[in-house]
Amino acid sequence: MVAQLAQMAMGVVGTIAAGRLGVQALAAQALGATTLVLVIVTGYGLMAGLDPHVARAVGEDDPLRTGALYRQAMWIAIAAGALLTATMFAAPMLLREMGQEPKLVEDTSEFLTIASLGLIPALTYITSRSFCSAVGKARPVMVVAILGNIVNAWLAFAAVERGYGLAGIAWASVVCRVAMGLALVVWVDVAPSLQRYRTPWLRPGALSLPILKSGAPLALQYLMEVTGFVLTTLWMGLISASTLAAHEVALSIAAIAFQVPFAIGTAASMRVGHAIGRRDPRAVQRSGWTAFGVGMIYAVGSGAVMIALRTWMARQYLPSATDEVIALTCHFLTIAAGFQIADGIQAIGFGVLRGMDDTRVPVLFNVLGFWLLGIPMGYIAVFRLHQHADRLWWGLFLSLAVVATSLILRFRHRSRALLTA
Repeated sequence: MVAQLAQMAMGVVGTIAAGRLGVQALAAQALGATTLVLVIVTGYGLMAGLDPHVARAVGEDDPLRTGALYRQAMWIAIAAGALLTATMFAAPMLLREMGQEPKLVEDTSEFLTIASLGLIPALTYITSRSFCSAVGKARPVMVVAILGNIVNAWLAFAAVERGYGLAGIAWASVVCRVAMGLALVVWVDVAPSLQRYRTPWLRPGALSLPILKSGAPLALQYLMEVTGFVLTTLWMGLISASTLAAHEVALSIAAIAFQVPFAIGTAASMRVGHAIGRRDPRAVQRSGWTAFGVGMIYAVGSGAVMIALRTWMARQYLPSATDEVIALTCHFLTIAAGFQIADGIQAIGFGVLRGMDDTRVPVLFNVLGFWLLGIPMGYIAVFRLHQHADRLWWGLFLSLAVVATSLILRFRHRSRALLTA
């Protein structure tokens, strides 16, 4: 959890630093960061295909296969990172086609060009993180993430103070991602405690196929979910820059809260994979339902904190904003507090099912929740019926609730099937 929150802090620091430059700069950073997240999370989904296989190999006590899977995944991370970096060159053109303000697109383009250089390091970092989590060595991930974010915060705020603007914030994130990726890769290669998992750097081979087979549906699943949030952000930009700024702040705070259930889901994925490797179906059930229970307790608490401190949190991001923008930010935060349970449960549900290597059927849940229900509902309400911008947030609420319910029912069915097999 600490490692995940520290990693999330990169985006939060960027948003706060951009807020010091004014609403216009924050809006540009929001567009850039949101577009970058769409690409990077797709890559994360692809690399998450490593999780069930490496966790199962650990459960089976097969260190050579565990190490070989990690090496193969690193090649996939480098190739996928290079491909995703190339796609970022088309992002400014797509933003113009969507009708975003020319000045906003110009500022966003500069930010994206620089920030995209951190994609390959980010994917190598996430791959090493999955490996470390699977073998029970999460503490180095936490240390690297914390130290990397200290460097990022210092560089980002120094860049703002010295007049480098959004470009300086983007360079700070790139330096941070490169440092974090290199540090974790080197640690995995030299740590004495990981000696038993160390294998030669073989070229891509047959072990890449199961990772890709599991990761491709996850990449699609992450892409569809995050695209829903990205579209919501882009649509907020079509309403006004102030609405976009308020939305970005509320979404940033909600994203911070989301990191804890996401981390619980990752831990549960590894525990479930270990149990399957040991052929222990009751441990699969115990790990999954425990994760869901802890996630629900946390979600209630985080939602209450959001409501109680919403005005204070909004002021931390937007110290010079008008009362109208602050009020809109607080309104969005109230809705975000309401969907903490659904958001947390769906994050944990995807993690638990990932541990069972069940990555294909859950994609359909995202299609139903986001693309057949929530996203169309929000768009029609705001841009066809001309209702308040908060309808876009209510659409996200509906999407997450449908997905969360579907995932719980899916785990219940799959875990019971394991007991009777």
